[in-house]
Amino acid sequence: MTPISRALVLGLTCLLLPLAAARADERAKVGSVDRLEPAAGAQYQGQDRLLDPASPVFRDDLLWTGPQSRLQVRLDDGTELTLGPAARLVIDRFAYGGDSGGGAQLALRRLQGAFLFVGGGIESVPGRKLSIETGVATLGVRGTRFFAGPIDGAFGVFVFAGAVDVTTDGGTVSLGPGDGTAVTSRKAPPDVVKRWPAAKIQRALDIVNFR
Repeated sequence: MTPISRALVLGLTCLLLPLAAARADERAKVGSVDRLEPAAGAQYQGQDRLLDPASPVFRDDLLWTGPQSRLQVRLDDGTELTLGPAARLVIDRFAYGGDSGGGAQLALRRLQGAFLFVGGGIESVPGRKLSIETGVATLGVRGTRFFAGPIDGAFGVFVFAGAVDVTTDGGTVSLGPGDGTAVTSRKAPPDVVKRWPAAKIQRALDIVNFR
């Protein structure tokens, strides 16, 4: 490659990198980090970035935590997502225009690990669309605080407040405050609704709580 060719390549690279960064920044900001320890990050189109307290979070981010990490994110409507260790969760869709705004929607996709969900303003918007896909079940939530993640050899869901419908290809169960269920396969129905004992509830919280 001639010196002139190298100069042209370098010049084009310098021009294209800022353009690529600008395109990434055009993604909608949907929230920010509230807390993390010791380290967590976000991935988009194969590119990782480490998160700091107050870092912005964008639509289509894949949020991840390390083996001993926790991460809490607050979305713009007040929804709180707390990820336990070795978790992966994608923010697929988010739109919120206030309590009476139309087109409100939130779609999350859990790929791995446990999380704690505390609903925000989007849950009170009439006609809103809110779905959480976990891989083994789809969760429909209403005015809710709940845990979801691996526990006792299955994917467990426990509701502290509000209501959650847990749906698989095999059926649906509805959970209210104090109710829990377990899912072992997308094809199998969720387990019967049970009142989780205090010790199991605490073990679930220990997975997502900050140390």
